Amino acid sequence: MKVLISGSGIAGLTLALLLHRSGHEPLVVERSAHLRGEGYMIDFFGPGYDASERMGILPEIEGIHYQIPRLAFLGPSGKEKFSLSYLTLRKNLFGGRHFNFMRGDLERLLYSKIKDQVTVRFGTSIDSFEREGAQVRVQLTDETTGLFDLLVGADGVHSWVRELAFGAEDSYSRFLGYYTSAFVVDDPMIRGGLDDAFYTLTVPGRQVAVYPIRGGRLATFFIHKSERLGEHFSAEAVRAQLYQAYGGMGWIVPELLKRCPHERSQVYFDEVTQIDMSGWSRGRVVLVGDACWCVSLLAGQGASMAVAGAYTLAQELGTAQEEKSDREIQAALSRYEAKLKPAVLKRRESGQRLAGWFVPKNHVRIMVRDAAMRLSTSPLVSRLLRYRFAWTNARKP
Repeated sequence: MKVLISGSGIAGLTLALLLHRSGHEPLVVERSAHLRGEGYMIDFFGPGYDASERMGILPEIEGIHYQIPRLAFLGPSGKEKFSLSYLTLRKNLFGGRHFNFMRGDLERLLYSKIKDQVTVRFGTSIDSFEREGAQVRVQLTDETTGLFDLLVGADGVHSWVRELAFGAEDSYSRFLGYYTSAFVVDDPMIRGGLDDAFYTLTVPGRQVAVYPIRGGRLATFFIHKSERLGEHFSAEAVRAQLYQAYGGMGWIVPELLKRCPHERSQVYFDEVTQIDMSGWSRGRVVLVGDACWCVSLLAGQGASMAVAGAYTLAQELGTAQEEKSDREIQAALSRYEAKLKPAVLKRRESGQRLAGWFVPKNHVRIMVRDAAMRLSTSPLVSRLLRYRFAWTNARKP
């Protein structure tokens, strides 16, 4: 089959890799002029870990893993309150089947595996499409057109394919009441004052995390509670929002804010949102990843579900060729959806439950969260946490 994939993120690149392996003809289009930057550090475990193992790429993913020695939790002044061993948490919570890495590192790894076999057209996106017999005719923004057997929207939470095929984002988006930002700081003075821990500073309604990455740099992660703001932010507007939300915090936060990049492409800033759709396909158009089921970064499994979703979709399409009937294609898309939805719903509910504890709204909640984190190294408490927050895929290798 000829498959057009919109989006060169984790879901899109994983799907392109698997479809190419199966003998299909994927074409990836990406609105950005190049692969995105590092982004922020993500947890990778559960169904995506399992799918990567079956794909045979787990050793390569281990190569981008950050073996952080400990997680340090700080008070308002930056003084360390307590820390947890990452190795202990990894063993107790995830049975050892867990990786940390930057989102961009996984995208680059996946791209390296397809760049010589699959065409990826950067700086190009979908302008419009229409059904033409058993295929989809797609008009691209570079003024070219093409006929495809399947159009896949893997273009993220603000999916344009979803907008064209299913309607406005507001119909499916659920704002969780938070905004988040991330950027990389390259400053030896700041980096030199920290060890290799993953630092988290929390005050009511706001949280800042800092962690070391390769090249002697620091990656940052900001999240704060907020009313819903406008949809489009310039680089200047992003900096203003960050100063407004975090300007009064202590520790090294003021220095981090001063080093927020002036180029918008180097700063991630977005609302924390979930996408809730009753169906993920319509005719020869199907969605995958955050485009149709974004569970939010608070659930901590976006990358994992992106890989697992692409893997499941590719498996269900199987060895389908162009002569396959509409009925067979629709059946494959229905099976893909049926297999994934229970896991998606569970993780979406987990993200909603976790929101208030991820960024506690007052000092009492911070104290309760800290107490729970201190106990998380206990095997019994770890089992309870796995069940409570949908970490049930963890198992011993």
